[in-house]
This record gives sequence, C-alpha cells and structure tokens, in this order.
Amino acid sequence: MEGKHASQNKQQKPHRSEAFPQLDKAETVAHATKPSMPSDFDLGSTGGSVNPVQMNGRGPHRFSAAPNAAYPGGKVPGGTAGSRKFADGRRRNPVAIAALVFVTLLLVVYVAGAVIFMGRFYPNTTLGNFDLSMKPFDQAVDELESAEKSYALSISGEGFSMNITAKEGGIQLDSDKVIAAAKGGMNPALWFVNMWDAHDATENLTASADSTALRNLLTEEIEEFNAGQTASEDAAIVYDAESHSYKIKPEVNGTQLDAEEVVQQAITAMLSMQDTLKLDDDVVIEPQVLSTDSRLIQGTEAANKLVACDVTLVAQLANTTEDITQINGDVISQWVTFDENYAPTFNEAVMSEWASALVASLNTVGSTRTYTRGDGKQVSVSGGDYGWAVDTSSLVSTIEDAVTNASQGEISVPCSQTGNGFTAPGMDWGAYCDVDLTEQYARYYDAKGNLLWESGIVSGKPGGEDATPTGTYYLKTHQSPSMLRGPKKEDGKYEWESEVQYWMPFVGNLVGLHDASWQPSSVFSNPDAYKTYGSHGCVNLPTDKAAEIYGIIQNGDPVIVHW
Repeated sequence: MEGKHASQNKQQKPHRSEAFPQLDKAETVAHATKPSMPSDFDLGSTGGSVNPVQMNGRGPHRFSAAPNAAYPGGKVPGGTAGSRKFADGRRRNPVAIAALVFVTLLLVVYVAGAVIFMGRFYPNTTLGNFDLSMKPFDQAVDELESAEKSYALSISGEGFSMNITAKEGGIQLDSDKVIAAAKGGMNPALWFVNMWDAHDATENLTASADSTALRNLLTEEIEEFNAGQTASEDAAIVYDAESHSYKIKPEVNGTQLDAEEVVQQAITAMLSMQDTLKLDDDVVIEPQVLSTDSRLIQGTEAANKLVACDVTLVAQLANTTEDITQINGDVISQWVTFDENYAPTFNEAVMSEWASALVASLNTVGSTRTYTRGDGKQVSVSGGDYGWAVDTSSLVSTIEDAVTNASQGEISVPCSQTGNGFTAPGMDWGAYCDVDLTEQYARYYDAKGNLLWESGIVSGKPGGEDATPTGTYYLKTHQSPSMLRGPKKEDGKYEWESEVQYWMPFVGNLVGLHDASWQPSSVFSNPDAYKTYGSHGCVNLPTDKAAEIYGIIQNGDPVIVHW
C-alpha cells in the first residue's frame, strides 16, 4: 500500500526531490540529526505527510515527505491528527486575546463613566457646606434652593453673638447659575483621573445680598455691644504735672469690635452660604500706636528739652520785685504741639496768646478795679493813671529766649510803667490811700492791709468843674510848702492863691492832698460839708493829719478816689 500510495503521488505531483533536489538532501540530514519535529508542522490523518513552511529566499513552498523514521507511526509528540490553529499555519496567541478583552472592558467602563459624570458630580465634591458627591445636577439645584429658604448665619466670638436670616440679610441665590458654574469646572472625559481627587466648588457659591440692610443691622447691634466695652487707645505722649515732664502713656487694648470688619466678614460668609461665622481677635479694634514706637520715644525726649525752662516773671518795684507768674513745664506744655510723627514743636501763636492774656491782666492803667477795702467795704472804680503798662512785643521775645535756652531764675517783665505791687486779685498795688467821697473820709493802708492813717476830708464842690475826679491815680510828688493857684486872669493875676505846707498832688500837679488851715475844724467831721465848703477839686485835710500822711505816703503810691 505504501508503494502504491507513493506511485500515485508520483503521478499526481512531482516529488519535490525532483524539483528541489537540494531541499531533499537538507531534509534527510535534518531528520537524521534532530530527534523531534518543529512545532510548526501538522501531521495528516495518515501520519506520513508534513507541510512545513520554508523560506529559501524565493518565497514559501509547500511539500510532502515520507514518514519520519525517528517517530514510530509517524506521530510527533504534542501533535493532534487533523488539528489547525489558522489556515495559514500560524498558532493562536492567548496573551493577545486576553489583552484585547481587557482593552474592550476598559473602553466600556470609560464610556460608562463619561456618561455618568455628564449628569452628576464627582465623588468628594463640596460646595461650601453642601456635599455634592455623586449627586445629579438637578438634585443639587433642588437642595440648594431648599437650603436658601431656611438659611441663617450664626455669628459668635469675642463676647458678641447674633443670628441673621437670609431674609434679614437680603440674601438671594440663583441655584441654577451656581450649579451650572460648579459643573462647568468638570471634564467628564477625564473622569477616571479627576474622580479620585477632592473638588471644592465653593468659589461658585455666590449669592447676592442687600449689603446696606445687612450693614445697618449689624452696625446697630455692634454699637450697642461696644457701649459696654472698653475702647482701645493709642499710646501717646502726655505731660505729667507731678514730675513736670513728658511721659509715654501706654496703649490700651480694648474689647470694642470694628463694625465694618464684622460686616465684611458677615457678607462674605452669607454670600457663600456659610452656617457659622466665628469672630476672632482680628475684628477687635486695636491700638495703632504702641508705647514701643520709636517716634514716641524720640518725641518725648525732644519735648522734655522744651519744658526744661523754669523762670519766674517778676514786676520790678522801687526797692524789690513782685512775683507775677512762673513759666515752667506746666505752662510751656500748653505751647507744645506734636505733628503726625510725634515730633514736638513750639507753637509761637499759642504762646503769644498766653502772653497777650498776661499783658491784659498786667496792663491796668485806667482799668476797672474791684476790691475789698480793709474795713470790708466793696469798692469798684474806673479811670485814673495808676497801673502797669507792659511792653507786649518785648515780653514775647523774652519768653521765647527763655524757653529756647532752658533758662532758670527770674526775668523782669518789661514795662513802660509800673505800679507799687500786686497784693490780691483786682489789686495791682501794695500800700494805698483810699479816698471815699461818699463818706468824706480818707484812709491809708500798708501792703498787708493794715490801717496806718485816717482822717476826715472835704472834697471839691459837686456838679461842676470843681468836683474831685474819681479813679486810681498815683502820687506824683511831695512839696512843702507850696503855693496853689487857680486859673490866670487876663490881667496876669490868678483867680485865687493859697499857700499850703503839705502838697501831695495825684492828678498831674492840679489835684492833690493838702492841708487846709482856712477850713473850720467842724467840716472834717461832717460828710455833707463839701457841698458848702467844697474845694476847687483837691482833698482838704486838717493840718495835723496832712502832716502825718505827708510823712507816710510815698511817691508812686496809688490814691484811689471813689464814691
């Protein structure tokens, strides 16, 4: 049978040994030296034919061969009679098949995920206090609208607490717009990357608010709260009267709240629909300038140099001085101002005002004086030529020099006219002679108010040019004896002449105190005698009393004539 089969094969198809003798030779060698067949061979049902695919440089060729003597029956281990993987002889690859299945599954999952996240949010997605994880967009809109209706902000902290509803705050929320903006940040095509991350869409949660209504509501509440709280104070440079120097007053850390800061935080919280707002110390009004500020330290040092002056202004009297006022730190501090950087400056305008006020109090010539006489009578009188006249410009210049040079000691007040002292408010004199026209009585007091002399008088005739002038005058001179004369007539003679022993003029050289020996002694005890026995304006005295006062009163002493 084998011979017949071989013969038939020869008739049907030339043996490849005839067409390719070189291959037969090679195959014979291969069979003889290799115990097993390559895995790419398929055996026929007869077990004797093979169809290897060979490459000889000219393309693939199929051929038949006799059974291999190395394998009994012509079977190769591992082979299956009649089985084929592919028509072209290639074997199936299980790895490739598995990979294809895996890729297909991934594609299905990817597409499914993309479809899902086209209509809902990623996991771990928040919108303010709202959890939108895996929620459909339309459900998120509904929940947001429901939350708006019941929304309220609870504010607390730093001792303050308050609840504000959405209506009170004028809160309005466009839920569709918010959710549209939130989902606009999603990319469903990249769901497989983004779904593992946390997503905060709070920036899209923007409501609108009636800021005016909210501000008014909060401001009113905070003002009421602040009324019972401690106000903060900046550190400052202050003058300490006890030490007569400038010091730094420490800052005060208060507990009052900054209404505008609370309003801004509340608006921000409500616009993002936060449930609570915790107030921290950043809403407390804090001092802006601290005691450690170098500007305060430097300013204090500079200011203390300005108040180092300590001088006493004195009125120069005949044989002594009278203290007028003291210029030290207590006074100078009123003239010191500080700029925005706490640098001290000497305010000349303020100092000049102070000096002018002092001058006004010292310039007493012709002023109205009210005082209490030694016997207790209240006296008020105006006019006259006695008093003090201060040179204002010289005084200002003197004070400026003293402050600049930190002078110490006494400085005389520059005056164009002086009195004889300052003894009490309203009394710019020391010893004085009081002439009471109502009582027709004269008294002389020393600077301490002791009565040294007194006498009845006769003054000038009332109601005319002979009336004794009222006012505060000063004694011009002493003269003894002296001839007193009236107006000169056309013939060269005087209307009247009277010789006196004690002449003490106080209104120029025309009106004065003097003895009047021609007057009856009784008139000096009669208060109404001047109406009949009145003088030409002088103050008539008994001769003995005139002699007494002549030896007591001093030139420059005030003579105060009043009713």
